[in-house]
Amino acid sequence: MRKRQIDTLKIFNHNVQEVKENEEYLVNFDCGGREIAINILLGSGFPNEKPKLIVSPILRHPWVNDTTGEIENAPGILNVRSMAQSNRFCSELSKKLQAVGREFEKHPPRFVNESTPQHNTQPHQQQCRNGNVQEFSTDSRNVLLSPTHEPDPFGLRNLTTDELDRLNTDEDQLEEFISKLPFVQHQNDEMDQLLAGIESLAVDNLARKQAVDERKAKLESLALEFKELGQQWETLNQRYQRKAEDFSPQHIKELLQIAVSTADGKSDDEAQRFLAGQSDVGTFLHNFIETRKLYTIRKAKEERLVQQLTALERAAF
Repeated sequence: MRKRQIDTLKIFNHNVQEVKENEEYLVNFDCGGREIAINILLGSGFPNEKPKLIVSPILRHPWVNDTTGEIENAPGILNVRSMAQSNRFCSELSKKLQAVGREFEKHPPRFVNESTPQHNTQPHQQQCRNGNVQEFSTDSRNVLLSPTHEPDPFGLRNLTTDELDRLNTDEDQLEEFISKLPFVQHQNDEMDQLLAGIESLAVDNLARKQAVDERKAKLESLALEFKELGQQWETLNQRYQRKAEDFSPQHIKELLQIAVSTADGKSDDEAQRFLAGQSDVGTFLHNFIETRKLYTIRKAKEERLVQQLTALERAAF
């Protein structure tokens, strides 16, 4: 369950940075043109207990503790009291986080360390109808006199005291009220569209699986055929190299020179046998003429080939 919640957080928030695996994550948001960071601290009991969301730098906002920077009052965060509600919160952690980011983007709060105009903070006195004197600070008096100056993204000013009490005490009533908020509905619609797109993409991928497998098998077959053809080419290339060496002009010239020398030696052998009386005149003439004829033909071929090779060398071939 813990891993699934972390994976969901990464899927639906593209700029999640892992500070410490399974324990701390960081998400950046734009706040009025300035970047803020929300640290998500997952305790050892997560997801059975809610995580801590701490904004940096600290903001002046009704949702944020202006001392610690912890987001305490965002919808759906404070109201996790039972294990069932805790699991529900964790399953919607990405929605809650995006709702916080959207709230800060739509209603950029001031930073705590920003300089603000100095007001007279001395308490002001006001005479009540019963004659008692009440003291109000400047900030309290501004809230009483100008309530519309404060942001009211939830429309709480339009609710009666009884309705506010029910929201404060009835978990189901509060959950229903939060689910009907415009930005929450918009966030849910975006999430549903995104999930529908992911599901459609998954179905499309599954539909293409058979075609991909077939093409993969065909590719493997072609790769095997290519390997076999490569081996055949290597064998034929080696045969070609041997034949090319056998029929090269230089090799042919060397063979002709050997053949000329062999024919010349045979004619000398015939002459030696005749002089030694080992053959008669007829046999000698026949054998000697044949060997000299063979010698002359081979010698002519050799000389012709030498002339051709010399001419090629002069022509720079």
